[in-house]
Amino acid sequence: MDRETVQVFSAVLGLATIAGGLVTLVALVLEKSVGWAVGWMSVVRESALWLMFMITGGAMVGSLYFSEVANFAPCKLCWYQRIAMYSIAIISFVAALRRDKRIAPYTLTLAAIGLVVSTYHYLLEWYPQLESSVCSVDVPCTTVWFREFGFVTLCFMAGSAFIAVIALSVSLLRENETSSELTETSINSSTD
Repeated sequence: MDRETVQVFSAVLGLATIAGGLVTLVALVLEKSVGWAVGWMSVVRESALWLMFMITGGAMVGSLYFSEVANFAPCKLCWYQRIAMYSIAIISFVAALRRDKRIAPYTLTLAAIGLVVSTYHYLLEWYPQLESSVCSVDVPCTTVWFREFGFVTLCFMAGSAFIAVIALSVSLLRENETSSELTETSINSSTD
């Protein structure tokens, strides 16, 4: 595939990722009152660890393609986003193999930090005057390597992945809380 095709494909994946993340966040809010949300959350919770790994692993491979094959030099903010994304990819892969859903506090924290950085980076791309000497002169954070569909850039795609990870992490946290409440209720019932 040529670079332009990879850019469009990555942008479409980024849009699908943010759509899935936003639908999951809405389903989390409506879970107790709307039927489709219950079904959606059931499917999401069942596959959350592998979804998280596929999203962040795909973002990791994509970022390496763009820097190592397409020669888009990553700026300082790109590296901060990569630190969060690559960490989540590794953590979620190990957790998925072990079926360990207790990773949610860690992935939520990393994704929240990554989202803050990617949001700031995205704002810098649109408003370069906001740049506050965070990045170097040779690889400025205001460089836009591509803008598919008029708005999808590399940091937008990273932000999309972080939003999806946040949604998946919150769904796991809620599942863990519900499981803890059920366990506590059954313990209290058996002692009565």
